[in-house]
Amino acid sequence: MNSYEKESLVKNFLIFFSLLELLLLLLFLELYRNQIGEYKQKLYKDMEVCSYTLKCNRYKIGFAPKDKNHLQHLYEKSGLYAFFRVPKSKKYDMKLFYAQKSYERDKAEIVQELGIKFIVSTLLLLGVAFLLTLYSLKPLRKALKVNDEFIKDVLHDFNTPITSMVLNLSMLDKKEQENPFVKRVSQGLDTIVLLQNNLKAFLASSPSHNSCIDVALVAKERLEFMATLYPNISFIYEKNSALIKVTNQDLIIRIFDNLISNASKYNRPKGEVKLIVNDNLVTIEDTGKGIQDTSKVLERYHTEQERGLGIGLHVVNKLTQELGIVMKIESQVGVGTKITLDFSHVAS
Repeated sequence: MNSYEKESLVKNFLIFFSLLELLLLLLFLELYRNQIGEYKQKLYKDMEVCSYTLKCNRYKIGFAPKDKNHLQHLYEKSGLYAFFRVPKSKKYDMKLFYAQKSYERDKAEIVQELGIKFIVSTLLLLGVAFLLTLYSLKPLRKALKVNDEFIKDVLHDFNTPITSMVLNLSMLDKKEQENPFVKRVSQGLDTIVLLQNNLKAFLASSPSHNSCIDVALVAKERLEFMATLYPNISFIYEKNSALIKVTNQDLIIRIFDNLISNASKYNRPKGEVKLIVNDNLVTIEDTGKGIQDTSKVLERYHTEQERGLGIGLHVVNKLTQELGIVMKIESQVGVGTKITLDFSHVAS
């Protein structure tokens, strides 16, 4: 299950469970109110029987001036009490009183019984909410699977024409390769290969193969490669220390290609891209348009530009997380963007 599928699963589960739990809570509150009402009715009937038999071990007996208005009603004040007629008495009614402590104890027993039922019902709702979540996400997962399979098929079909163009360009002699038209075709082909590799990295879920590599050297090579694609941009490389790490070289290349490509593509005319290696940090700075919302820029398909698929930085974020690299993005609109890659947690 992919990260976005897990996120959807968790969010939908929380929504389903919260709604069901709210309905369950309202149901039990109503059930509690009804049970308290039934309890009071039963207590009143018991008092009524006691007023005839005078076998009243549970109640205190007293008398009050006769009043028709206070008959046939159960009062609650520091306990429960009710008034009943005394045969052949014209001045007084009998008052039966149920102690507050006994009343609170009875209510606590009702709450305890309902509480156990509520916990059991909540556990059942957890299972129901989870099953509902899985069922609701089934069409979405199916659609995503079809989408991924379609992209994989298209990428596979791209291999033949791309390979053919690369081979044909490599067969040209050196004079023809220096032709500006051929150079532009070659640069365009390199960009297509980069996009293809991005899509492959985006879809890939297999574990990476690690080896000991010179990260600073890889960064320099990718910067020099991008310089051939963007001749109007100034590229500056600064190495203050070595950076040797045990990691996956192909994924590191994908990361640098995306970041340097974005820094070049969205830069101003005759702008600057600067790559600095310092201890465990690799910093890529540009003088471009800047990012309006850095909190959303890593989301899948999010783009602030008219062109672009919005998967470049999403791919970078996915790859850095896989390799244990911490990425930090700082940007100011109209000034530029600074992206820092922290390799401190990557094995040396």
